[in-house]
Amino acid sequence: MSETTDEESGLVVELSRAAQRLQRSSSETEALRLIVSGAVDTVPGAEQAGVSLLHRDGGVTSAATSDPTVDEVDQLQADYQEGPCVTALREQHTVIVDDLTVETDRWPRFAPDATALRVASMLSFHLFTRDDTVGALNLYSGSPRSFGTESQLLGGLFAAHAATALGGARHVAQLHRALATRDLIGQAKGILMERFDLDADAAFQLLVRSSQDANMKLVAVARWLTRAEASDEQDA
Repeated sequence: MSETTDEESGLVVELSRAAQRLQRSSSETEALRLIVSGAVDTVPGAEQAGVSLLHRDGGVTSAATSDPTVDEVDQLQADYQEGPCVTALREQHTVIVDDLTVETDRWPRFAPDATALRVASMLSFHLFTRDDTVGALNLYSGSPRSFGTESQLLGGLFAAHAATALGGARHVAQLHRALATRDLIGQAKGILMERFDLDADAAFQLLVRSSQDANMKLVAVARWLTRAEASDEQDA
């Protein structure tokens, strides 16, 4: 059995700490921020990081980055629809690039422009697939051949933790939105019950009919009603 080196032990500890930080994220925005900062701290060779999204219409957008240069590189891939990130997003696998200067055949427009921005090597992981969006974690270095086997292994583990954290944060956000929606509809029902002397069921049915007649979502009708009530109270 091979012995674990101090360096390997340190990387494992750092990965564990990064995973714990990710799991404590309270929102999707915070989770994305922690992912890009944690990736740089955890994966050997990574100098910058970003998370990109591929949408159903084919568009690519940046969800979070650790540096303005990464925004520029991600925008290049979005504009040209080519590059390691786009490949990872579409083919849903890990893409490693040792030296962008020799990748002009594969990415004829992106590679020269990224090189001009002093990006020499990249490592992109498929991060998640949900609804109509696919996400990728992209790592960048200004030096060629920065990402070896260890980088791929730890990066893959980190990406798996990151995907789980994002899913958890998104679920929490959905719960918060659901509770806020329930509270808003409850307020609107209360207004109708008081104004028209209705019981709870009758007030809810009135909201539903108003939603159908106005061709608006129920929560939108409830929001309009509560805002109108608040405005009337201010004017009184």
